[in-house]
Amino acid sequence: MKFIKNKILLILLLILCTFKSTAQDDFTASLSPEELKEAPVKLIPYPKQVEWGKETIDFDKLQLSNHKILSPEIKNSLKELLVKKGIELKNTAKQKVYFKKDQSLSREAYRLKITNEGINIEAASEAGFFYAIQTLKQIADANQGFYIVNIIDEPAFKLRGYMIDVGRNFQPLNALKKQLDILAQYKLNTFHWHLTDYPAWRIESKKYPELNAAENHRPTRDPGKYYTYNEIRELINYANRLQIQVIPEIDMPGHSDSFTKATGHRMESEKGMEILEVVLNEFFKEIPREMAPIVHLGSDEIDIPQPEVFMERMLGLVKANNRKAIIWDPGLPANNKVIRQSWKPENKVDKSSQSGLTGIDSQNSYINNSEPMLQIPRLLFKPIGRDSNHKMLGGIVALWPDVNIDEHFDAVRQNPLYSSILTYAWVTWTADIKKASSKYITRVPEKNTKAHTYFSAFEDYLLYHKETYFNEVPFQYLRQANTEWKLIGPFKDKENLHEIKKSYSVGDSVIYWKNATGNSVFIKDRFKQGGYYPNAKPGETYFAHTYIYAEEPKEIPVWIGFETPFRSNRAYTGIPKKGKWDVSGGSLWVNNMEVPAPNWENSGWKPERTSGWGSKKDQEVSWKDEELYWTREPTKISLKKSYNEILIRVPGSSNYQNWMFTFAPLEQEGIRFLTSKE
Repeated sequence: MKFIKNKILLILLLILCTFKSTAQDDFTASLSPEELKEAPVKLIPYPKQVEWGKETIDFDKLQLSNHKILSPEIKNSLKELLVKKGIELKNTAKQKVYFKKDQSLSREAYRLKITNEGINIEAASEAGFFYAIQTLKQIADANQGFYIVNIIDEPAFKLRGYMIDVGRNFQPLNALKKQLDILAQYKLNTFHWHLTDYPAWRIESKKYPELNAAENHRPTRDPGKYYTYNEIRELINYANRLQIQVIPEIDMPGHSDSFTKATGHRMESEKGMEILEVVLNEFFKEIPREMAPIVHLGSDEIDIPQPEVFMERMLGLVKANNRKAIIWDPGLPANNKVIRQSWKPENKVDKSSQSGLTGIDSQNSYINNSEPMLQIPRLLFKPIGRDSNHKMLGGIVALWPDVNIDEHFDAVRQNPLYSSILTYAWVTWTADIKKASSKYITRVPEKNTKAHTYFSAFEDYLLYHKETYFNEVPFQYLRQANTEWKLIGPFKDKENLHEIKKSYSVGDSVIYWKNATGNSVFIKDRFKQGGYYPNAKPGETYFAHTYIYAEEPKEIPVWIGFETPFRSNRAYTGIPKKGKWDVSGGSLWVNNMEVPAPNWENSGWKPERTSGWGSKKDQEVSWKDEELYWTREPTKISLKKSYNEILIRVPGSSNYQNWMFTFAPLEQEGIRFLTSKE
């Protein structure tokens, strides 16, 4: 009998170990967290191969050797870097910056070697030299001198991009150039320029100037603002100097209200197609193939009669002008030579018919559809092409400021743009993570897992770049790898726990705490992609509990929120009533004292629709600072020395809400999170 019991215990132990191993093994990456932690410079994106020396070197003087193979732009960029470091350029200097062309390297690859003798850079093309300089800049900024290092680097994907929609909300040329500068700094090489949409046609039209007329644009959306062909050429040339290709998107036949109003014809009508042919031919004449060899034709979110006829006609025109075409997938049907850009699960067709398709991955990559804290694991842990049947060129992270904005810069203030761009640069250049759980779409990896160790290391890199390069612009991310919580529920309309116990009886069930990680925690997300309680139902209440240990008494600013509205859509639960934190009834306590809610300027406002797509009226109501936890004033929380108990009540009232909470300290020195008192 004793033998049988021992055998059963052994089997249970083996099952437990197998389960634990499976939980640990849902993540694989080429780069180890140890390598990332030990690297003396936090390079984004991280090189394919790198060997760090144990010392740094100061260069007083350097000689530029064989520099005639460089373009003026790259040479000037290097000179600016050296001048910034206080290094004198002299032809008689013994130490050199030596350039060499090596055609055995791929187009964007480079070798960078820093030794006591100087700096050696090898590449096959201007792009490779450009990227070597970007890496050299980061090394130069990390220390007074230069770290000795040997780098061999090339990107995993040849298309690494960012998209912004200017059809709905116009962006001035200078604002776009600033964004291009950031793309180039982090080796993203594609700018997808979504130029037309419902509210406005932003491309100059000489044949049909009514397309640009203010009276034919939505009056709330920068009416009459568009880009002249000179401005379009100016931006493309600017991007090209930064090794960035521009993909203009002329969205058709949907998203075309301004076209219909201006011309009196729907795009898919015979007359509409004739006008489109004139407009496209004019565009191709003004913007030659070398400036825009790829054109995006949209084609999504529309159902028209005879879609094959429309697509064949427009795609034929693109082909006749010696361009490649991209369309959204799902979208209207097209031949297999057209590149598909996936924005959600692809068209449901026979997989064998899709096997030859070329694709660009944009699934779960919309910046405006993100929670700033959870956007980083969402992007980081999704390998490019994981959910696609297409042969992947790479990926494009997209910003759709669908809702009206008051100022063009609000597109940056209201969305985690730069933290997303840096993370996506890492993902598309390194393709380092080979396998990761899909649950990280909605959560930070749990502690004591391989994924968490990697995430913690990457977070160091992201925050280093935030502090080094983004002090003067919004960068909506705070450290959270070590933010720990215990969660419990569901309760039925419970106001408070009063006593923290190991378990609670609810009806015929006993519920226990579960561990969670991160500044923002989803009970259940709006799109039902996960969260800690994906089966949670409206009317239920959950609680989060933790301790903050403070080394000294202090007051810290904290971002606190209960529902992060997605900026693509004006449908959510709305602004709480006076004295409340949350429309659904959320509240929080610090050391058993309830934290007072903000003084809402628009208390009680809610959109006409709290699910589905926002009404046209509400889509024109711009986001107010108080609606987004990162744009309103942080809440001041007083901490005593030693342990401070945090309890958060998180009820749900709608199947459509982002059922969640955020508790993110802006100052974290001298504090740490613990789920129990040590």
